[in-house]
Amino acid sequence: MRDILALVGPTAVGKTDVSIELAKRLNAEIVGCDSMQVYRGMAALTQQPTLEQRAAVPHHLVDCIEPTETFSAGRYRAMALEAIEAIQCQGRAALLVGGTGLYLKALTHGLCEAPPANSRIRARLWEAVRAEGSEAHHQRLAGIDPAAAAKIHPHDARRVVRALEVYEVTGQPLSRLWRHAPGGSWRESETDRGLSDMMVVGLTRPREELYERINRRVERMIQDEAVCGEVRRMRADPRGSALSLTARKVHGLRFLEAYLTGETSREETIRLWQQQVRHYARRQLTWFRADPRIQWVTSARDESPGMIVDRLLTVLRLAS
Repeated sequence: MRDILALVGPTAVGKTDVSIELAKRLNAEIVGCDSMQVYRGMAALTQQPTLEQRAAVPHHLVDCIEPTETFSAGRYRAMALEAIEAIQCQGRAALLVGGTGLYLKALTHGLCEAPPANSRIRARLWEAVRAEGSEAHHQRLAGIDPAAAAKIHPHDARRVVRALEVYEVTGQPLSRLWRHAPGGSWRESETDRGLSDMMVVGLTRPREELYERINRRVERMIQDEAVCGEVRRMRADPRGSALSLTARKVHGLRFLEAYLTGETSREETIRLWQQQVRHYARRQLTWFRADPRIQWVTSARDESPGMIVDRLLTVLRLAS
């Protein structure tokens, strides 16, 4: 078996329980690949591995960033490389686990040389987007950079603004920077060769079953005092209003805030939250299915984590 592996898949598919069993069998430590589970104070809301699971298998890049901090793919890449090298120095395998495809791509393919943020231009673009809507500016982007527009959803205002900002700063389409992005700027090492040749397995379920799991998870979470307590503490914390833009994207946060302040009913909160997570799972699957490296395993409804790991290991051995 290779000493760097990745287990990916949509939210609520069952990656956490499977990853614990897989890591035990491979003598591996887990490196999180989730843009939300990095945040402290949100363990229940982001469905982080439990303390018992983290005691059973060492985890990295989980519960390590203050929610007031902005976390990026570039920062993830640097921290993940450091964690992988530390794990390898102990003679153990590194198992990346998560559903943030951009982070996995940043780690294995490097990052494009896009310019740093220009606060003046960005503020102007955001003001225009708020006034006119992201779709209008997505149409503008399509005229400037059709390749980037094809990859960015018209409602993804953050990425639309960034693509327009890059064009205004550099005079070049963002997609040209993607094409010219280096395969990686890190030094050549055993870690680097492992990353370029890393095996990636994906866990999935039939769509109806996955959506059922998502719906049930949301219903459990809104009844969980630990989840609601985290939101109350964030609202009561003087720093709560200073949550970073990335931390504010945690699924369910804005719906729970509205629910706990009486702005929305329980039923409406559940409906909107479930819808948000189902849409996210669909986007995750679209991203991952575009990656030809991924070897997929479809889990059966009543299959135990151990049984799923048996099949994952078979896939890994056949592909090695």
